[in-house]
Amino acid sequence: MISNHLNIINERQPAANELAAQVAQYLATGGEIRAPKSNAPMRSLSNGCQPPNFQRPAVKSETSEQVSRIRALAKTLNRAEICEKEGISTGVLRGIAARYAIDFTAGPKKAFAPNKTAPESDAMLVTQVKACIAKGINRTRCCEALGISSTLLYRLIKDFDIDYPKLEPAFR
Repeated sequence: MISNHLNIINERQPAANELAAQVAQYLATGGEIRAPKSNAPMRSLSNGCQPPNFQRPAVKSETSEQVSRIRALAKTLNRAEICEKEGISTGVLRGIAARYAIDFTAGPKKAFAPNKTAPESDAMLVTQVKACIAKGINRTRCCEALGISSTLLYRLIKDFDIDYPKLEPAFR
């Protein structure tokens, strides 16, 4: 294999020598060899990370408007409120936020703990819990009868100072 390549090189050597002589003669008469300028624009690193946008112009402008609305809402509202206002899911909102570098300044707002109820319903539950005490129902059965969690029952007992006796464990 090597001998074949050497043969080809040796065959083309006279043509290479002739071309080198012509270049030398051109440069000797005042000729100038210039490298062609590249017409390709320089890509910045930040643009290289963005995927190409294949949206139609109408969809692209609609998306741009939605992004600007979300960017404005992100300063005052939390994610759940933005999703409700825009009619999108939190996953879509997270994707838009990641793609367009949107920061949410407002944190999540919760009115009260998940097991805490309104004062009116608390008062109604207290009367029902007291009825369970009068019937002699233990705490577990009371939770089942009222359809509430044990955490909620314990909070009601603590908040309203209800004397709900713990039953003695049975001999097993």
